[in-house]
Amino acid sequence: MLDLYHAEPMANSLKSLIALHEKGVPFTSHLINLHKFEQHEPAYLKINPNGQVPALVHDGRVITESTVINEYLDEAFEGPSLRPADAYGRARMRVWTKFVDEYFCPALSFIGWHHMIRNITDKLTPEEFEAKVARIPLKEQQDKWRTSAKQGYTPAQLEEWGRQVRVSLKRMETQLVETPWLVGDAFTLADVSTFAMVVHTPLRTPNLMNEKDTPRLMDWHARASARRGVQAALAMPNPVLETIEAATRSMNV
Repeated sequence: MLDLYHAEPMANSLKSLIALHEKGVPFTSHLINLHKFEQHEPAYLKINPNGQVPALVHDGRVITESTVINEYLDEAFEGPSLRPADAYGRARMRVWTKFVDEYFCPALSFIGWHHMIRNITDKLTPEEFEAKVARIPLKEQQDKWRTSAKQGYTPAQLEEWGRQVRVSLKRMETQLVETPWLVGDAFTLADVSTFAMVVHTPLRTPNLMNEKDTPRLMDWHARASARRGVQAALAMPNPVLETIEAATRSMNV
């Protein structure tokens, strides 16, 4: 049995949804609504005590962290390979996934939280909000919720994270001058990780990704978007789309 506990098809949850659909592996989907704090419910904390998604359960064994989940899926299941066949190629792939996890995704996350969290928490009384935060297992996440909900981040912080996003996109554009995919001629987990970060960028922040400034990135995005596995992943339910779109309209990175 294979179960994936995930949020809407965006960011880290989208990474693992794409990998599953690209591999063609049957799985049972368990949608966790982050905007309703379902990731902090006792039932889910038994699966991942950190209260984060996605989490994969394979025959009763739990694997967390989307990058690790994706490598596990590619190694444990048959289907099209999502990792280069050679050691050097796999190393290059991991450089990209590490870059996403440690640099690109955090910058996007902080910007997104700054613009979105108040759309969720403004519906709560101060007492309700503190009760929700108290259930978050990780102190770092508690701090992030409180900062995002109460005062937000400074213009200087937002500008720095915006710079990091622009650096990330430039790095992708530069690589795609040399190869059709980020690690050579084949679609790999490097492309899965980065695509999950920029899936909506051309539509929602076209000042960052457009035919004039990032033509190779736009071509790569179109080719990735056309893949069956990617389309299937993006077709998964998104119960929080309205909240995300409202937040996106206020973003300027």
